[in-house]
Amino acid sequence: MKIVHMSDIHYTLNWMFNRGVLEKGIEQINELEPDIVIITGDLTEWGLELEFRGVKEYLKEIKQPCFIVPGNHDARYEGFKFFERFFSKSDSRILAKRIDDILLIGLDSSEPDIDEGHIGREQLMWAEEQISSHHVDAMPIFFLHHHLIPVPNTGRERNVLVDAGEVLFKLKKSKVPLVLTGHRHMPWVWNLDGMVIASAGTISCERRSVPQSFNIIEVDRTKIQITRQNVLDGKRENMYDFALGKRR
Repeated sequence: MKIVHMSDIHYTLNWMFNRGVLEKGIEQINELEPDIVIITGDLTEWGLELEFRGVKEYLKEIKQPCFIVPGNHDARYEGFKFFERFFSKSDSRILAKRIDDILLIGLDSSEPDIDEGHIGREQLMWAEEQISSHHVDAMPIFFLHHHLIPVPNTGRERNVLVDAGEVLFKLKKSKVPLVLTGHRHMPWVWNLDGMVIASAGTISCERRSVPQSFNIIEVDRTKIQITRQNVLDGKRENMYDFALGKRR
C-alpha cells in the first residue's frame, strides 16, 4: 500500500497559511496516485467554522480517500464540533477502517482549548478491541496528531501526550508496526524497538524550520519505506527503510 501522510495545514486568512504551497502539494499528491491519504490534524489555525469550510474545499481536490483526525488547533473554541460536522460521517473524531490487509486506526489526541495532547483509557481500550478483532490477518497502522516521542530540531520540548508512556506501552503490547503523527512541523522517524514512529512536517504553514513537505509511505508485511517530498522544489529524500519481523 502506498500512503501519503500529510499534516498541519493550518488553514486561515493570514500570512501563516500559504495557499499556493497547499495547492501545489495537492497536485503532487494526485500525481503520485497513492492508495490513501492520512492527515494528522491541525487542518485549521483557530478552529473557526469559516476555516473548516475553506480547508474542506481544498481537500475535496484530493482524488484519493482521505482519513483525518483533529489536532489541538482544530479543537480551539468549539472547533471540535465543526470538525465533526465537516469531516466525520459518524459524529466521532476517532475511526477504524479495514483496507485489504491494513487496519487504520485514528485517535483523537486533542482537548478543547489546550495544546497538550491526551488519548485516555477509553480510546486505548477501544483501539485494543479493534486490533484484537483483526489480529490474525491485518496490520494495524495508528495515526494521531500529537507526537509520542520528542522530535529534534523543534526547540524546547512541549505538548507531548500527557499519557504518552501508557500509549506507547499499549501500542508495543499490541505489536503495532507503524504510528503516524504531526504537530511539530518537523519530518522525522524513530524506531522504538521495532515500532516505527513517523512524524510529518507541515504541508502549508509558514511557521516552520524546514521546507513544507509531506511523507510517502510504502508498506507491506515485509517492510516500511518512508520518503519525504518537499513541496516547493519537488525533491525527495529517503527517510527510512525498515524490514518488518513476523507479527505474532
